[in-house]
Amino acid sequence: MGFIYDYDKENLKNKIKELLNDVGIKIENEELQDIMVKKGCRLKSNGRTCIPSALINDYVDYQKSRANTDVEDELLYSYYGVDFAHWLIWSGRKREALDKIKKELMVALFDCGPMKYYDYPSGKTIPNNTDIFIQMMKFAQSTDEVGYISGWYRTDASPRIERIDSLILALDYTDKYDGVEAIFPEVIKYLCEISEIVSGIGGDTRYLSGSECFTSPMILEKRSAADTLERAKRKVKRYHIASMPTIGVASPLSESDSAVLGAAEILGGLVIANCLDPGSDLSGRMICDMIDMRTASTSCTMPEVAAINLCVKDLFDTFWGGNVWVETFMGPNARKPGLMAVYENLFGAYSRSYINSNPDKPYPLFGVLDRGGIGSPTQAVLDIEIRKIQFYLKNRINFSNSMPWQEFKEMLDAGKEFLDNDYTFAHFREKFESRIFLTSEPVPGGWDGTEKAILDKCDRIWQDNIKDNYKPPVLVDSDKKKELAKLLKRAKEELL
Repeated sequence: MGFIYDYDKENLKNKIKELLNDVGIKIENEELQDIMVKKGCRLKSNGRTCIPSALINDYVDYQKSRANTDVEDELLYSYYGVDFAHWLIWSGRKREALDKIKKELMVALFDCGPMKYYDYPSGKTIPNNTDIFIQMMKFAQSTDEVGYISGWYRTDASPRIERIDSLILALDYTDKYDGVEAIFPEVIKYLCEISEIVSGIGGDTRYLSGSECFTSPMILEKRSAADTLERAKRKVKRYHIASMPTIGVASPLSESDSAVLGAAEILGGLVIANCLDPGSDLSGRMICDMIDMRTASTSCTMPEVAAINLCVKDLFDTFWGGNVWVETFMGPNARKPGLMAVYENLFGAYSRSYINSNPDKPYPLFGVLDRGGIGSPTQAVLDIEIRKIQFYLKNRINFSNSMPWQEFKEMLDAGKEFLDNDYTFAHFREKFESRIFLTSEPVPGGWDGTEKAILDKCDRIWQDNIKDNYKPPVLVDSDKKKELAKLLKRAKEELL
């Protein structure tokens, strides 16, 4: 990975080590805390666990001993998005996906899964429910460019079993559903069982995703600590440690200090996972945002955010064996569909491209508003259209084709135009045409070229996709559906 900024890497490395050695991590779980003390950590009177250099070195030696897949993985998550890339890797489709990069247009909808739905006709944001959930699954299934849809959170299902219930429900409507984050660690075993039932492969965990997230500054909070222990108990052998500070609030306002804090959290979490469950698949993720002092709101659409995230990745690439992921862009702040969300997505992609000195960073997010909190199929259609234009530009321009040369010369010699020509009639449909960004002359009562006209068109398209193209998946047969129904019944009895 390229990184355009010069900085004192050794100085930041030493500061990170000092934070872990002397300040330590607050582990909000006594069992995990005791495990780390027995491994050689020091427990301070304020409850923080200091990690010695020897354990850091053990982790680095292990990580460097593994086959380094960073180059391939970055190709995947730059092209498909981080969550979709994880799904492709964990479901055994990594090589197939790498072979298809730039040969197919395939996107992931709605990032990590929204809590709310933007209803375009009414202009209102409403809580998700089962009807909305089903419609979004059908939208994904009926849209060719969509390869993956995240799990929308349903407010009309009990939170304790909602992730299990929604996954099983989704499988009736789409075969593009993603891995699921276990909001409650008790759900992990059920997600593992569902993975085995659907895939027919013992030990399969494709429907378990999510991260062990730090609460800044340097707190491994209760849920993430319990999640870590439960994964070890269930022999998942996969940990993804995330740092998610808000710059200026939970981390210092300076770029270098925020990079130090984020890197210390990820490195500390990876060391903990390595001590708890040696030989596992260990990776990290840096996702910060920044306080806007004018409004007291937070935003990812700031150049400092991209620079800090990528600085942390650069430090891991340099010193600690890599395997830290940074998405092209975390999410637009816009709370309504439209061109502000487009601007923010394009800004995010440009920032990543510039800092990495790599122009090939596709448009990143589809249907995402309010940094993932709101989902909008109207926005998704608009986002997909922009991505289609990028894909066409990079992959479909062809200088090898040509009309018959003799005919070309004769037409020129005769002064004829090329509109009324057999070659034009045979090939004009191969050229790019946008369904949304029309070149028609604006007319009263019709296409008028405004943002509203664009969004009106997008809102019709996603609904027409369902009406014209939807076909139920064949992923789960009747026997598997019976097994899933029994599992859901058992989960309700245990968790409710």
